[in-house]
Amino acid sequence: MLAKFMHNYRSFTLTDRLDRYWQLGYAGLLFAGLLFFVSCSFYKEMWFDEAYTVAMVRHDFFRICEITARDVHPPLYYMLAKLASLVWGQHIVVYRLVSVTGMLLFVLLGVSHIRRLCGDRAGLYFTFFAVFLPVMLEYSGEARMYSWAMFFTTGAGIYAYLAYRQNQWHHWVLFAALSLGSAYTHNYALLGAFFINLSLLIAVFTRNRYLLKRCLLTILAQIILYLPWLFVLISQIVAVTQEYWIVINYQHLLRDLLVFYFAENLPSLAIKLLSFGWLAVCGFGLYTAVKEKKHYTGIALNSLAIYLAVLGLALILSQVKPIFITRYLMPNSGFLFIALACGLAAVRRQGVAAVLCTVIFIASSANFYLHYDKIYSPQNNALRADVTYSLKPDDIFLYTDIHPAGIYMVAFPQHQHYMFFPGGQEESKPNPFQPELRFIYDLNALASYQGRIWLIEGANSQLLYGHLGKSEPVFKVIDFARVYDMPYLSHKGFVFVGSLLQKEPGPVPPLPAQE
Repeated sequence: MLAKFMHNYRSFTLTDRLDRYWQLGYAGLLFAGLLFFVSCSFYKEMWFDEAYTVAMVRHDFFRICEITARDVHPPLYYMLAKLASLVWGQHIVVYRLVSVTGMLLFVLLGVSHIRRLCGDRAGLYFTFFAVFLPVMLEYSGEARMYSWAMFFTTGAGIYAYLAYRQNQWHHWVLFAALSLGSAYTHNYALLGAFFINLSLLIAVFTRNRYLLKRCLLTILAQIILYLPWLFVLISQIVAVTQEYWIVINYQHLLRDLLVFYFAENLPSLAIKLLSFGWLAVCGFGLYTAVKEKKHYTGIALNSLAIYLAVLGLALILSQVKPIFITRYLMPNSGFLFIALACGLAAVRRQGVAAVLCTVIFIASSANFYLHYDKIYSPQNNALRADVTYSLKPDDIFLYTDIHPAGIYMVAFPQHQHYMFFPGGQEESKPNPFQPELRFIYDLNALASYQGRIWLIEGANSQLLYGHLGKSEPVFKVIDFARVYDMPYLSHKGFVFVGSLLQKEPGPVPPLPAQE
C-alpha cells in the first residue's frame, strides 16, 4: 500500500512539475509576443494602406460599408477600428493596437485550443511560430485587417473540428460566428471559410451523417447572414475582372511563396536558409506523424489541405485576372502553422526541433531590432516636418501618385488636396479621402487659384515638377525638389519628391504629348 502511494506521489509530482514547465513556456511566449507586438505599434508615420484605414475610420458606419462595397475589401476590420476610435480617439496608434489585439488573440489560440487538441508540444510550437516568425511582427503592428483575418479563420477551423467531434451547440455557434467574421474581414479569409465549411460538410456526409441536419443549418445560417454582402462581392468580382492593379511575377513566385514568412528585414541568404530549414524539418516531422498515426494527424493534414486549397484556387483564378500577392497568404497562415507545429512536435529527435527554434529566435530578435530601428527612425518624419515648418493656411497640395496623396491628406486634413490624373474621366467610385482629396483630370482646374502649391510625387513617377517649373510666370519654384528617402516608406517601395511652387492666376500650359 505504501509502495503504491509513493509511486502515485512520484507520478503526480513529476506531472505537476512538467505542467509547470509547459505553463512557464507558454507564459514566456505570451510575454514575448506582447512585448514584440506592442512595442512596434507606437510610431506615428504611416504608409498608404494605413492612411486608407485612418481616412476610412473618420466616416460613419454606413459610409464605411458604402466605400468598402465599391472597393475590394469587406468592412468588418474598419468597423472594429471605428469602435476603438469612439472609445480611445482617432489616432493611427489606436488602429495599430486594434491589429495587435487580433494578433494576440491568434497567439492565444495556441495556448488554449491547439494545446488541448494537439498536445502541449504542438501548441507550444504553434505559439512560437505565431510570435517569432518575422512576418508576424510586420503585420501585427500595421493598421490593417490581416491579424483579425488570421484569428477568425483559424478559430473557425478549430470550432468546426470541435463541432464535428463533440457536437456541442456552442461549438456550432462559435464556428458559424468566426466563419462569418472571416468572410466579413478579408476575401481570402472568405476563401478559407468556404473550404472549412466544405471540408466539414464532406466529413459529416461521409462519416457522421447524424450531424448532417445541424451542419446544414449552420451553413445555411452563414449564407443567410452573408447574403447582403454576397451581392456586393459579385459586383467587386466584376470590377476586378475589368481592372485590377496586381501583376504576378511567375518566374519568382515559388521563391516568394517559400520565403514569405522570413522575408522582412533579414539578409537574402539567411531568409532562404531559414525558410528551407523550417519547412524541411517540420515537413519531415509531419511525414513521421502520418506514418506513426499520431492523434493530431487528421487536424494537421486537414489544416494543410485548407491552406493549399486557398492558395491553389487563388492561382487558378489568377489565370483569368491576377488577384494574388504573397501578403494574401496571411489570412490562412494559421492552418499552415498548425500543420507545421504538429510536424515539429512529431520529430523524433527534439534536439533538432530545439536547434531550429533557437535559430528562428535569433533571427527573429535580429529582425525585431532592424524593424524597430526602421519604423522609429527620425528620418521617417522628414517630409512632414519640412512641410509643417513652412506651411501656410491657404496652401494646397498637388499629387500625381495616390500613395503620397493618401498619406499627406491624412496628415494635413485642413487643407485642400488635388490628385491629378491626366486625361482621365470623372471618378464615380467613393473613396475615404473625400472631400479633402479631389481628383482632377486637367490642370486648368487650378487656373483661377493664386497661392502656394506643395507638389509631392513619387520618385519614379515625376510628371509635373519639370513641366511646371519651366512654365513661368504661371508657376514659380520656391523650393527645388528634394528627395525624401524615408526608411519606413522606402521599405514599402515609396520614395517621394517634394517641392513648393507659387501659382499665379491663368491657364496652365498643357503637358507635352506622351510618346
